[in-house]
Amino acid sequence: MKLPKLLKLSQALLSDNKNNMDDRKKCLKEIQRKLKKKSKRLKEKLDCETNEDLKNTIKKDLAVVKAQRKKVVNELLKLKESKD
Repeated sequence: MKLPKLLKLSQALLSDNKNNMDDRKKCLKEIQRKLKKKSKRLKEKLDCETNEDLKNTIKKDLAVVKAQRKKVVNELLKLKESKD
């Protein structure tokens, strides 16, 4: 799944309150795994890249992925707390 589509999906799930909590939790975990894989790939790509312009672009993408992962983790923690 491409980064913009993955970010759009995660943002929709974070803002949507209509979903069932279990389904939402399952989806968020899946998105978290995908974002983690994307983050690892971007880090590897950053290490191998020599062009400074591409490095800056990759760093920006990596920052966006990290921020989105942080939002997903916080949302999962909220769901866990509300379930207890």
